[in-house]
Amino acid sequence: MLHLLISINNKHMTQFNFPTRLADHLEQEIYTKLIAEVQSNVDRLNAMWAKREQEGKTFHTKQTWHGEEKVYFYKFSEFITITFHQKKEYGKMRNDYYRPLSCVLNTEACKDNAHAQRIHTVALCTERVNNHLAVTDTVYDISLKLGKRNLIEGNVTGHTASNEDFQIHLQMMWNYRYGENSANGYLTQYVQYRSDRRGARQEGKSVQQAIKDAEKQARRDEKLAIQNEKQMAKWEKFQKLPVVMEKWVDKEIKTLAAVISDEGLAESQRKADRLGYKFDAEWQIKCITKDIDTHNTLRNDLRHWQNDETGLKALFDRGIDTRNKLKEMYGV
Repeated sequence: MLHLLISINNKHMTQFNFPTRLADHLEQEIYTKLIAEVQSNVDRLNAMWAKREQEGKTFHTKQTWHGEEKVYFYKFSEFITITFHQKKEYGKMRNDYYRPLSCVLNTEACKDNAHAQRIHTVALCTERVNNHLAVTDTVYDISLKLGKRNLIEGNVTGHTASNEDFQIHLQMMWNYRYGENSANGYLTQYVQYRSDRRGARQEGKSVQQAIKDAEKQARRDEKLAIQNEKQMAKWEKFQKLPVVMEKWVDKEIKTLAAVISDEGLAESQRKADRLGYKFDAEWQIKCITKDIDTHNTLRNDLRHWQNDETGLKALFDRGIDTRNKLKEMYGV
């Protein structure tokens, strides 16, 4: 097996980045081993199914606590593509999941899985090293290798703001699990790292903490931007409210005025007579007149705000930002 050694010199690096060539090599190693594991199973299954066909059987059986049962091959690994015997049901040809005929290895699925494992391993390694780096440190040498059993190990060297040297030692602790012990059923890399910093002490915030802080701030900024966008859309809608509400207030005033007109008062009197209660015209005029005055005040303010965007915006910023809140403010 080729053991790749990566050594990078950079006098201006303040944040550790996993070497791309080493990551590429790690991904290739995972892919090669995964392909071998899957292909071995493909060969076994093809031989088993071919033998069944030669014996004239149309399904496999297995022993369970219920007794002998047919094997249903519907759920299978993403890494294998199966061709099933076709049978006609309800006028349509369908897969007979009790009778797989052959299978082939799905190389794209294997590539995707190897790449996902690479991303996880690289991210964990990067996070571990950056936890040992202060934001004021400078990294000038990265010497990592993919050694025995495909374990990443090596050193990251740098110096502090006061030019004191330090070295971060890194050792991957776990490698691969196969078969049923693996997350994907074939081959998964389970990664942990042992690491420590030697030499000059780490001072101040770590690079990893700075990265997390920046990510949190980015999320806060994104949330604030969304809120601002919603608020701007709400403001654009509210700007049209003085014109819309003026029309509504006009109708309300006309409706109220009709109640205390001669015809309105006469109608109220007839209703009182019909229902047998005493109608106080003077009290009704007083109450309705007060309501009309309130509506008139609102209408005058609405007309003013149509030419005073600053005043309307001040009202909006106070939280009076909807039609109902504005009505509540005036008691109408």
